[in-house]
Amino acid sequence: MNRDSLLTVYDRLTGLVEKLPGGLQKPILRELTPIRQVFLEQRPPRLMLVGNPMGTAPEILASLGALELETGGSDNGWRSYRVSGRGEILILDARQDVPEEHVRTGLARQHPDVVLFLEPPDAPAKDWKAAVARCRLVESPVIAISLSSALRLHGLLAAEPTLAKRVPRVLVTGDPAAVEAICAALPLPAQLEFARLTNARRAQAHIAGSLLKSFSAVCGVIGVQPIPLADMPILTTLQTLMVGMIIHTTGRPFSARLVAEFLGALGFNIGAGLVLREGARAIVRVVPIWGNAVSGFIAGAGTYAIGKAAIAYFIEETPITETRRIFRSLLPRLGKRKYPPELPPA
Repeated sequence: MNRDSLLTVYDRLTGLVEKLPGGLQKPILRELTPIRQVFLEQRPPRLMLVGNPMGTAPEILASLGALELETGGSDNGWRSYRVSGRGEILILDARQDVPEEHVRTGLARQHPDVVLFLEPPDAPAKDWKAAVARCRLVESPVIAISLSSALRLHGLLAAEPTLAKRVPRVLVTGDPAAVEAICAALPLPAQLEFARLTNARRAQAHIAGSLLKSFSAVCGVIGVQPIPLADMPILTTLQTLMVGMIIHTTGRPFSARLVAEFLGALGFNIGAGLVLREGARAIVRVVPIWGNAVSGFIAGAGTYAIGKAAIAYFIEETPITETRRIFRSLLPRLGKRKYPPELPPA
């Protein structure tokens, strides 16, 4: 699922939303805004390295748990690194052995999203001051990374209170939380690509969780509609798109067949959706106001159950039998069902 196909599906989705009553369009489109920011405005993250001159950019990121990166081209000091099929990252190397002119040329081109402050070896005064000076060239958040002790780096930063205020985390090389901390410091449009190319599972789950919240809210609003069957094409499109985007978050190739197989393995299909939705419609005939509320709840709950199962299976690599249990525990009961064979590993 590339950006063009995502944009096409998103445009179709907004077209469907525009067919809903006017009062519902605005809140639904508001819930879709984060989806557009993360998925449709997706761009490569930009990192600036300062401090320790030892090691190449891919080696440094690999020491923090990132996947192996391929070196790409250079543009005014910014060099691209990528993982095939997952995305790319732009790096401006501004460590103390890099000429000042090179650094300023890169910053004139574009500013970094995050600065990686790599503790200078043994932190001699000259190297420390040079690293701090280069941090001051930009106002981006700073992630400080120690080669030995976070406590030692905290002590050095205490002497620079202005810089210390910009440091949300001090990490030690090899800390598995490093890529997650970097991802959290990035702006929304850059988070997805970083999470995909570093295989940062917690970051992927966080992005997918935001996605799940938006889709569940939208489906709940649509489910309140009192017209039988009229909302099913929209709900089905939303739920399928949500699963596809969760798969996309992991860096795996997306296909409609994969989504269909996943939903089939859960035992949830359009027929099951109709049972849930039209059961709620029956309540409307008895208690009109509360019936609509229940109908909206069921639409939102079904979407939430599908999304949580997709996160468990595709991101957390939960076995399909356990994923199915998670799904069934969150979904209003459909009665006893015979489930299909196991899916292959995610």
